[in-house]
Amino acid sequence: MRKRLTEKTLMTTPAPNSIEELRRLYFSVRSGDHEMRLTDRNLAVLKRMLDEPHETATKSISEIAAENEINISSVTRLAQKLGFNGFPGLKDLFRQNVQQRKRFYSQQVRKFLERGPAGDDDKTSLLQHVIQDEWSNVMLMAEAFEEKQFRRAVDLIIKAREIQIIGLRSSYPLAYYLSFYMKMIHSGVSMIGQAGHTLAEDLSRLKPGDLLIAIGVNPYTRDTVEACRICREQNVDVFAITDSVSSPLTNETENYLTVSIQGDYFFSPIAAAVICIETLLSELVNQLDDSALQKRLKYAETILDKMGVEI
Repeated sequence: MRKRLTEKTLMTTPAPNSIEELRRLYFSVRSGDHEMRLTDRNLAVLKRMLDEPHETATKSISEIAAENEINISSVTRLAQKLGFNGFPGLKDLFRQNVQQRKRFYSQQVRKFLERGPAGDDDKTSLLQHVIQDEWSNVMLMAEAFEEKQFRRAVDLIIKAREIQIIGLRSSYPLAYYLSFYMKMIHSGVSMIGQAGHTLAEDLSRLKPGDLLIAIGVNPYTRDTVEACRICREQNVDVFAITDSVSSPLTNETENYLTVSIQGDYFFSPIAAAVICIETLLSELVNQLDDSALQKRLKYAETILDKMGVEI
């Protein structure tokens, strides 16, 4: 009877339907907001699975148990606590995630095309649809904006000796935009992950007291997540701009701001992220020493003038 009760208790939580749901469950349990209780070891195992979704999708239960130095039965019980019948059900969730990631862009295009062109009775143009979606993302970001997290980000940037900014693939324009203007107002800023650069060599320059600013949205890039993990392990501060509290970037830092990127397009709408970055830059100008800032900007203007960059 006791065994039956235990099994029933293990299966009370509905199984997550996606990796995103599983991440949200992990954060909820870790923060104590969920009724489920997991040991620190179980949380560490689950975090490792979420950090390495592709590996989890291909590894056996024996490999996962050995890597985490736990028994196979412990992995099975963890899967059951999460709402699955056992490890195979949990592994299938990761396999589905891998397949969905491979088809991300084609699926986004298909969703967009399925909306079809505006009908004769629809007076809204495609431009207006895009603007409405972007405006919706901006409002969602504003509603979820956390002043405490924002102030924490500003303090980290001001105090940092050296700052590296990373944003790859679809997040590259955002990282470039932030680094372009931050270099004007803060010394020691560099952008990593550019052509001809190696992440390992760039990251090796960071030390405790320095800062990595990571920008990443769905679909997330492995190198960006890995850079955050390495910096955290080296006691380097990490600040992230991402699209969800359950983003893999937030696994590596408690310092982050979230922006909404919802849309039925093959690209990620970035207006909300740009506004977030502009707000950050504006506050930095307010907080930095005025005389030093003016001196730095005037020097930059002198060089631009000598090179005839602007016309």
